[in-house]
Amino acid sequence: MSSVGVFDKVEMDEKSYLVYTLTQTKHPTSSAVESSGDDLPLQPLFSCPYARIRSHKFKVEKNYDGVNFFNFHPFNSYPHFPRTRTSYQQGESLLDYDHHNICKFPVVPLFWCNNKTPDSNEFECGGCEESKTSRSYYACLECGNKFHKQCVESPLEIKHPSHPFHSLRLYSHPTHMVCICCGRLVSNMFYHCVTCDLSMDPICAMEPIPFVVDHPKSHPHPITFFPTQATLACNICGLVKMLDPTYICIQCVFVIHKDCMGYPHVIRISRHQHRISFASSLPYGNLSCGVCHQRVDNNYGAYSCGKCDAYFVHSKCAFHRNVWDGKELEGVSEEDDIIDDGEPFERISDGVILHPYHSHHLRLEISKVYDENKYCRGCSFPIYEGQFYSCMECDFILHESCANAPRMKRHPLHPHPLTLNVATKELGNNEGVYHCNVCGRDGTGFFYEHHIGERRFRLDLRCASIREPFEYQCHKHPLCIASELEKKVRCQICKGKSYSKLNCMECDYIICFRCATFPYKVRYKHDSHFLRIRDGKKASDEPDWCEVCEGKIEEVKERESPWDKRREMRFYKCNDCCTTLHVECLLGRDMYMKPGNSVKDYISKHSLGIEGTQWTDVRVFLNSSLSRPICTGCMRRCLFPIVFKGYNTIFCSWECIGYGDTVFEHPTSNPFSSIVELELM
Repeated sequence: MSSVGVFDKVEMDEKSYLVYTLTQTKHPTSSAVESSGDDLPLQPLFSCPYARIRSHKFKVEKNYDGVNFFNFHPFNSYPHFPRTRTSYQQGESLLDYDHHNICKFPVVPLFWCNNKTPDSNEFECGGCEESKTSRSYYACLECGNKFHKQCVESPLEIKHPSHPFHSLRLYSHPTHMVCICCGRLVSNMFYHCVTCDLSMDPICAMEPIPFVVDHPKSHPHPITFFPTQATLACNICGLVKMLDPTYICIQCVFVIHKDCMGYPHVIRISRHQHRISFASSLPYGNLSCGVCHQRVDNNYGAYSCGKCDAYFVHSKCAFHRNVWDGKELEGVSEEDDIIDDGEPFERISDGVILHPYHSHHLRLEISKVYDENKYCRGCSFPIYEGQFYSCMECDFILHESCANAPRMKRHPLHPHPLTLNVATKELGNNEGVYHCNVCGRDGTGFFYEHHIGERRFRLDLRCASIREPFEYQCHKHPLCIASELEKKVRCQICKGKSYSKLNCMECDYIICFRCATFPYKVRYKHDSHFLRIRDGKKASDEPDWCEVCEGKIEEVKERESPWDKRREMRFYKCNDCCTTLHVECLLGRDMYMKPGNSVKDYISKHSLGIEGTQWTDVRVFLNSSLSRPICTGCMRRCLFPIVFKGYNTIFCSWECIGYGDTVFEHPTSNPFSSIVELELM
């Protein structure tokens, strides 16, 4: 039996295609069913891919020697359904496994959905675990899974036309690999070239390849498939892609990838305020990409802004899912692209406004005396200096900048416009808390949000305020938002790894958004001066001690594993009085959380228990008592500025909630409805 898949030239709809051809088995151990016609060939039977993957995993675990677990593990079982147990050395039979999870029946074709597009919410392949569309599907009557035709018929090896010099072998891997064609993550079964270190999922690997393409939008002449593409750079993206079919026009010396065909001519990206359009020829000079800030080769096409001088973007950078929303804007009026980025409030009179997230009028005032108990309900930070809006009837306060936060804004980290919102349980948020997708902090104030269905992207006000170039006061050079957001990089401040980071283009300085959004200067109730942030102690520095926890300010060390508990080792120091405090001790571990307006303002946190999801209802209090209470979760003294109080429980931080507390079924009536005022112990 042949275990190598090949591509043959086939005529379909009067056009030539390179089509993956299933090699018929000739080994007596594989099964086939007879066709109804006398002269038709036998139809092969195929094993369940789920059973194939399960048996493969059993073998990997059985042969695990403690060293090579995180290697590529090649498949040895053929896709064809066996008639008997293994009697040859080339492969292995699924009938050799006497496990109840290994299906012993062949899969059957799903004729009712062939050539139809399944609903991605209803279909998920039991092999590759993806909802990608295919031309044909199979089902297993024993395990109930449905499969792509490609996942069912995947041979042990493929000779791909776009990679003619090396075969692609069928592997699995304990971690996820990235398909070089579609960018999806694959792990259970995928094709891989060990020599070139590239991977493809079965659907992309077995996709038919048109031999000649006529695409007037991309090129005026018909273009022809060119298999030897290792040295040909695409005129659109300027890249050499190993497995993306490449097409050429000899007449124009034009090269284009299959995925680059139909590229948009006019788009809007998150990194620039104007629309940009594709230019096949660029001016001479040293050009720089506005997204990755690397050199733009003017021998290839790129996107440029017609309103700004010398603003260019690589095609690959412009098409990134965090940069472009996928919309072609050619022929679309720019008026249809305008967002409501004006003031969110209504001006009542000079210096008096009505904000949509508060029911009373707010009056503009100037901060004169620092009061640590007066904090902004937008960003949750105290009023250190400058102007702020104060409620004329209650203690609601907003920084002037927080009150002026626009109703909508565009941000470099998200391709869609973001809308101003506030954390509340009345807006479909069961917790009454928002979670920032960039810095990872939770908060109870204002935030920006965009959502499509159940998918939500949220930014707190400080992360939303970061633009390019970012002038970070603790670094001498301006910083840029990193373009490679899929790769974790170690922050030089907290020593932790993060996806969201800011890079310096002049040196190797890297800082995560969590560290970059700490306020540069703050106030402390026992010091009359401003305290400024320091980026960490060195071993040679004189020792300093925190005024709150009385602990030593230590040198920041790299975390040895991702499970190391994150602790902010930065500190604030007064240059005049030498007052020193840990960042956490001064601002708190949950610095975006503050008490609500009334006793009815409680928040909830869910945790997974024996009986499923359970909810814990708490209120936020200022930790202003003379003695520090003991946390119910970690059993330590609560040193932070706020505490979370439940029913007979107290927690020092949001992460401590869920251990040893009283759990309520949710939704529930307000557990604090009978409490007039609670004093901390």
